Amino acid sequence: MRPDKRSYRPIEDYALIGNGFGSALVARDGSIDWCCLTRFDAPPVFSRLLDRIRGGFFQIVPEEPHEVSRAYLPSTNILETTFKTSGGTAKLTDFMLMPHDGSPRPLLVRLVSGLAGEIALRAVYRPHAGFAQTFPPLNVSGERVSAPGCPAFLSDTPFAEKDGAACARLHVYEGSEHVFCLFDEDASEISCPSASELLQHARTRWSDWVQDANYAGPLEQELIRSALVLKALTYQPTGAMVAAPTTSLPEVVGGVRNWDYRFCWLRDSCLAFYALKKFGYVAEAGDFFSFINDIAHRREVSLKPLYPVDGVADMHEKVVDHFEGWQGSAPVRVGNKASEQHQIDTYGQVLDLMYMHVRLGGALDDKTKITGTCLADHVAREWRKPDNGLWEPRLEPKRYLHAAIMNWAALDRAIALFGEKREWCEARAAIEKDIKTEGVHPEHGYLTQAFGEDAVDAAVLVAPMVGFPVDHDVFARTVDTVIEQLARGPLVYRYLNDDGLPGHEGTFLLCAFWLVDALAWLDRGEEAAQRFEDLRKLANDVGLYPEEIAEDGRFLGNFPQAFSHLGFLHSALVLDLYREGGPEALRGTYADRTLRETRHRQAPRIGGNGEGAAEMRR
Repeated sequence: MRPDKRSYRPIEDYALIGNGFGSALVARDGSIDWCCLTRFDAPPVFSRLLDRIRGGFFQIVPEEPHEVSRAYLPSTNILETTFKTSGGTAKLTDFMLMPHDGSPRPLLVRLVSGLAGEIALRAVYRPHAGFAQTFPPLNVSGERVSAPGCPAFLSDTPFAEKDGAACARLHVYEGSEHVFCLFDEDASEISCPSASELLQHARTRWSDWVQDANYAGPLEQELIRSALVLKALTYQPTGAMVAAPTTSLPEVVGGVRNWDYRFCWLRDSCLAFYALKKFGYVAEAGDFFSFINDIAHRREVSLKPLYPVDGVADMHEKVVDHFEGWQGSAPVRVGNKASEQHQIDTYGQVLDLMYMHVRLGGALDDKTKITGTCLADHVAREWRKPDNGLWEPRLEPKRYLHAAIMNWAALDRAIALFGEKREWCEARAAIEKDIKTEGVHPEHGYLTQAFGEDAVDAAVLVAPMVGFPVDHDVFARTVDTVIEQLARGPLVYRYLNDDGLPGHEGTFLLCAFWLVDALAWLDRGEEAAQRFEDLRKLANDVGLYPEEIAEDGRFLGNFPQAFSHLGFLHSALVLDLYREGGPEALRGTYADRTLRETRHRQAPRIGGNGEGAAEMRR
């Protein structure tokens, strides 16, 4: 099939592979339609995800009608896609490897294995140099393909150039194998590596990391899948986690709500590391603290909400005019203007993560202590000022309740970590008073989105989960108002009031999981459990969640989304704790709940073996 005859694949058709540096999305039809090979925010090698004609891809698919099934190898981010035709069955295994300091090693490997009978497949390799206007000329020399600005391609199968792409036809029978490798360096002097050895190496690294999980309950494999997604989205050199590995997948089809998520939002990363720590992965936050320290001291402790994965690269937002966007959803954006916003809730997330680290037995070095103290001082000075809020509306700043709640948490954790500094204590008390008076709707008695306004915002559902002393009845009314105004079945919108942008986005999965947590805190356990089960069923066939879901069930937004996976992981563990100890077991902070054990989960402790996590960082 010609590339321009293939329609866009639904977002739920994709699966993620990664190596802690870059990532790729593989469709059910064997096509890699998105890949940033060397770094999450690098120019893509394959980009058909965002333009079915102008974007690059690498597809391996049967030539005749076939059935498809797929799954990850257990406890790994290695994807297996099985094609079955009337004449035979073949398996396509996709995985990525970390760079190697010695001899050249491929970063992305595709292995075709014959399982039964005979089957004919075609392979089409058409790389693209970032978002260039045209495809580069290919140099096809048998098993090797090269192109300016593109990775080196090496196979054990000869290719030929056809219509600007490198093409091959594979006859696969039981026991036969074909391997395809992408390198980020010159591979002209090496032969095709052993795919079985590379596969075993990748499998061992993921499996070793998974061994540190401290949960052994009925949802173990599903929670491990979410943990593996979060690990795959973490940039190994710095510890920074990206919100998602893609850019410009739309929040509404055909609309302009298309953003680049290949960056590290400090808030998102902190929430993800809370969840990973609770699940037993305590080592991951160490590198992240170093990342925060570096940017905090370089920027004089005025934090941006998001950073590139190295903390320094340019994030200026640009539009790729010549790409049409997924299903015509333009513009396609590179970079993110939200980096210029002020989102003060971030400070609370960072200090809360530091607090959890200490409560689990860790220690803060002098540099991190200085960073934490400066962050608290900043909050004590600035908490009354409007900011842009965690949802990044393109509106003038205002005083959001979620920001105030996290300001309270920032000072509360700083006091616990560094002592009762007068300015911190006074500011914490003043914030609490403001929230309990001006933050409650005067007529209906629920927590509002912003001080002095009527709008409802699902973000305030986090109040009791960070230990804020919210009134029980006020919070119950808040939950009921969120359900009444924002919920659609198990799904929940972030808000429904104007945010300065045209169009209407989908429901936001993290908010749906926050509602599960809030209902459990209110001792409405059956309702919480039912919502969780309904949300659990919405993952795609390989257990991945998007950022948003339309009311008709279609996936929307960048994919897979760290927010959604940390929400799933966290809610599962909240319900596990609730079943053991009821609502009292949910009181307090993230750290308090993390230290409470159940029959399925042990409390993590920093200073344990951590062998798997340490190995993944090497």
